[in-house]
Amino acid sequence: MVKQRATIIAAITLLTLGLVVIFISFFIWYAKTVIPHTYPTVYTNFWWGFIHALFIIPTFIWSLFAHTITIYQSPNSGAWYNFGFLLGISILFGGSHSARQNNKSKRPKYPA
Repeated sequence: MVKQRATIIAAITLLTLGLVVIFISFFIWYAKTVIPHTYPTVYTNFWWGFIHALFIIPTFIWSLFAHTITIYQSPNSGAWYNFGFLLGISILFGGSHSARQNNKSKRPKYPA
């Protein structure tokens, strides 16, 4: 039982480490390719708005040190970029589901 538990912990640790490496690799590509563009390009459609939203936290941290980096690409192609960005932010931060769960926990519980 102890050996099986150690194997599961090792597998979870390796999986987590692998996901972190993949995330960092993808962010490095993203930082070199997408972030430097501050004018409308092919990086301003629905999918790029979604990807910009998923990387909002590391981009925000980076923007504190590099003043040319912004977390939202202001000259974008319009509604589809905005929708992708909004969808990505909702997925990243829980959207309405987390607000609903917090609201349920604050309700007083009365016997029926």
